Amino acid sequence: MNVRRRVAGAAAAAATIVSLPALAHAAPVVPQQAVLAAHEFPAGSTDYKVERETLTSPDGLPEDSPAESECGTKLNALARTMEGTEIVEAEAIHGTTELEASVLSRTIAAARGAATEACRSDVAAANRPTILAAPDDLARLKPFIMAVGRNTLQAWIDVRGVTVIVEAEGKTDAAADSDIFWQTLRAQVAKVERQP
Repeated sequence: MNVRRRVAGAAAAAATIVSLPALAHAAPVVPQQAVLAAHEFPAGSTDYKVERETLTSPDGLPEDSPAESECGTKLNALARTMEGTEIVEAEAIHGTTELEASVLSRTIAAARGAATEACRSDVAAANRPTILAAPDDLARLKPFIMAVGRNTLQAWIDVRGVTVIVEAEGKTDAAADSDIFWQTLRAQVAKVERQP
């Protein structure tokens, strides 16, 4: 699981999210310091690793959408928004669910959401995401949360000038563990919110 593949899969699925401004006295969030550490993943998680990279543009987005179409226009806008974005991805495995918590150095959820809406009709029905309602404690952040089939759960949330992305994917077609997904999402959002 990496952001390039997630963005490709989310071409049908990411969200329009209202960005919440950081508090005036708060320093900018540093993705390397804000991503979950091994002990901050749900208890029982294993195989922790962290990757860091600077994005150029999303790979794997729908190639059959003409550049002059609304979908093509929004995908190009997303690629420009992502250019130069730093991402830090922390990965772990919990039972049969692969987890990834990422922090991107800028907010991209609005561009991601616009591309999703524009390209939604280009995605086969079997791969079209189901949009999930946010639980009460996360609703204040206006997150975009989706499921693709029964084995992928994903959330994109703009928090304090960065974007948090959390994904849970069931291995070998197993269902993603939704309880573990919610725990990971809440932990990652909380860590970004409490950064100095």
